[in-house]
This record gives sequence, structure tokens and C-alpha cells, in this order.
Amino acid sequence: MTLEEIIYSVLIGSRALTSALTSYNGKPAVFYGSAPDDKADGWDGRTQFPRIDYTADYVSNPERKTSGVLAVNIMCAEDGVLPEEIEPLVRNLLCGVFLTPSGGIPHSLAWARSEAYDRRREDGDGIVAGISVLFDLYAFPAQVTTDPDPVLAMNRFAEVALPGAEIIGGRKPPEEVFAPTPERPAIYFRLESLQTERETNTVAWLDGVVAGHVFAGGEETVWIKRLADRLAEAGEVEMLDTSPMFMRTVRADNTLDALSAGQLRLSVRFGILRRPGYHHPLMRPYGNTKPLFNAEATQS
Repeated sequence: MTLEEIIYSVLIGSRALTSALTSYNGKPAVFYGSAPDDKADGWDGRTQFPRIDYTADYVSNPERKTSGVLAVNIMCAEDGVLPEEIEPLVRNLLCGVFLTPSGGIPHSLAWARSEAYDRRREDGDGIVAGISVLFDLYAFPAQVTTDPDPVLAMNRFAEVALPGAEIIGGRKPPEEVFAPTPERPAIYFRLESLQTERETNTVAWLDGVVAGHVFAGGEETVWIKRLADRLAEAGEVEMLDTSPMFMRTVRADNTLDALSAGQLRLSVRFGILRRPGYHHPLMRPYGNTKPLFNAEATQS
């Protein structure tokens, strides 16, 4: 399924939400894009409210591949269910949930704001009360690159150190819809920066910063502390080629946003073995050669 189809399945999968909506063609009145005309046959003569429509706008993000905004519009008749009663249901369903389309990368949503409005109905009979619920949309691409890879090393370290956690971008295929909980958090690592520290004859040393994002349904502090403790105890993380990646500093800040910035900053140092120097082989000389000096004259 596409991301838009997954959002639709999440919305209509809630009994509490669908019971507050009218129906269209026998299904809950949830639409991607604009809703059908008020005179469309699918309404079957019933009221067209309350109903929901939503759109997603994407923008390119160099670091996260894609980001964007999801707008969910809740529209109600002035004499029925109020949109303020439906808005919390929508926020609870979509906030902090990881959605992974088929063959795509995980995305997650953060509530940005809700804007209320009123407008006259198309037939001029009455007022429509509405709320636009806006979400920031973030992508979480797997940032595994080439060996030795600090992100891959951190993914595998977290799998062992925190066996109950779901590693976003790890070896396990992501679920289509995954909601982190205090018992089963989600952890995501990305490489924020990388630079050469020094070079020797055998090793090129690199300094990097790895950002860690922790999601645990409101209990992020517990898992951030647990992961920081494991890293401090180990002091280093084994990379795929069995070389060590040293933890220079482990900085945790629970005031940072989990979706955009991440609460962990890991200053790491690791080495890359330099390729041995290439020397041209000594070729066998051909043809007649003469001594550089006269051996007989030297003896005399």
C-alpha cells in the first residue's frame, strides 16, 4: 500500500472514529483529496456530515529523503457532532505512529497545530464547522552505508543491548503500522557528520557524530538513560569488520524533539585501514650489460 492508503486504513480502523462519521457507499466518510459532491449518489440521501478528507504535501529533504505536511480536515454540520469531539481521536491515531508503504521507507507524524473554521454549505442551507489538523511528516530512511559503518554498528549494538526495542532501519523488516510503547520502543540512528581526525601509515582515523532518536510512547527518558548507560559501560562498539568504534562522548538531552533532532548525540572515533603502498616489481634486465667499473683495474 501507499502511504496515503495506510493513513486511510488507520483512520477507518478506529471504531471510535468511524462511529462518529457518516457513511458514503456503505463505508466511513473518509476521503483522500476532496469529498464527493453533496448530490453524489453515494450519500444515498443521508447527511454528508461529519466527514473527513486529507491531503499530503511532500518536499525534498537532503538528509531525510522526504518530509512534508499532512492536512486532515474534519467537517461537521452546525447542528450535529462538533469537530472538537473528533479532533482528539484523529491526533491520537496518527501521532507517533510509524507508517511504512510497500517497498518504501518508514514515515512518522507529529501534530503541528489545529485550525478551526466555519463556512456556509454549498446549498446555502446552514453552516459547516470544521477543523484542519496539520501534521509534520518525517521520513526515516535506513542510513547504512559502507563498511566500516557507524550506523550499522549502532543498530546491531542496540539490538543486543535493548532486546525489546524495534530498530528503525535495522535488519528486521519494518511493520506496515507500528506504534511505539513503553514496553516496545523504537530507536533510529543516523550519521550527522563525519571528518578526518588524523592519518598514520596504517590507519586513517575518523571522528563522527551519530544522532539517536528514541520513541517510547511517553517513556523516552527511561530508554534514553538505559541506552546511554550501556554505551558508557561498553566504552566502544564493535563494527562489522570487528574493529572498535570508540565512544568519545555520549550526550543525552530529552528536551530535543525525537522526530527532527533526536535526543542522543554520540561522538565517535573509528579507524579505516590504509591500503599498503604499491611497488613496481623489479623486472629482469634484458640485453648485454657492462659493469659499472673495471674489476681488473681495481685489483691492480
